[in-house]
Amino acid sequence: MSEINILAMDTATRNCSVAVYAEGEISRISRESMKHSSELIGLIQNVLAGQDLTLNDLHMVIVNTGPGSFTGVRTGIGVAQGIAYGLGIPLCGIDSLSILATASGKKGMILPIMDARMKQIYTGLYDIGDDLSVVLSPYVCNPDDIQTVNQRKFTVVGDGWQPYHPVFQMILGDRAQFLESIVYPDAASAIDAFIRYGLGRSGSPLELSATYIRDNVVQGKPAERGKSG
Repeated sequence: MSEINILAMDTATRNCSVAVYAEGEISRISRESMKHSSELIGLIQNVLAGQDLTLNDLHMVIVNTGPGSFTGVRTGIGVAQGIAYGLGIPLCGIDSLSILATASGKKGMILPIMDARMKQIYTGLYDIGDDLSVVLSPYVCNPDDIQTVNQRKFTVVGDGWQPYHPVFQMILGDRAQFLESIVYPDAASAIDAFIRYGLGRSGSPLELSATYIRDNVVQGKPAERGKSG
C-alpha cells in the first residue's frame, strides 16, 4: 500500500480538510470555514506541494460522501469526481459517520453523533477492534430517540452531542465516555479508514453519489434507516 499516492478531501462539515498519503505517511491541512468552494482547490495544491507531488502522481482519490452540509458534500464530491475522472483513477467514497468513528483512535463501541440541524442528529454505532463492524447503520433521529446496545460502554464523538449532553447523559449514564477532542470527520481519518479498515465504495468517479439519510433535505423528512456506504 505504501507505493501508492492517495488524495483525500472532506468538506461535509465546517472543517474543510485535505490529506495526502505518500510513502506510507499521511500529511494533512485543514481550515475551519464554510467557504469550501473557494478554498478547497488551494488546500489541495498546498498539501500536494508539501509532499513534492502533482495531481499526475496520484493513484486514488477519497472523498467524504456525507451526511453533512448539503452544499459542502456536493462541493467535495464534485471536485473529487473531476480530479479522478480527469486522471482516470479510482474514486472512493466513505460516509461521514464511519470516518468520524475511526477518527477517535479508540477500540470498542464508538458512537459518532453529528448535528443534523432541525433539532436532530445523525448517528450510527460501530464496533472497532482489528476490524470495524457496523452495529447500527447511519440514521437520523431526535436526540432522545438514539439507539444503543444495552450493557455496553461507548466512546461518543462528534459535534452533535454537546447541545444535548444532558439527554445523552441520562440515556447512556456512566456507560459513555464523551470525547471533546474529536468533533468533525476529516480527510486524514478518511485515508486511515480506507487503509486500516478497507472502508468505502470504490469505482468509476461518475458513479459516486452522496450519502443522504433524509429523503428530503429541505423539508427534513426522516428517511428509513438503512445501510450507507
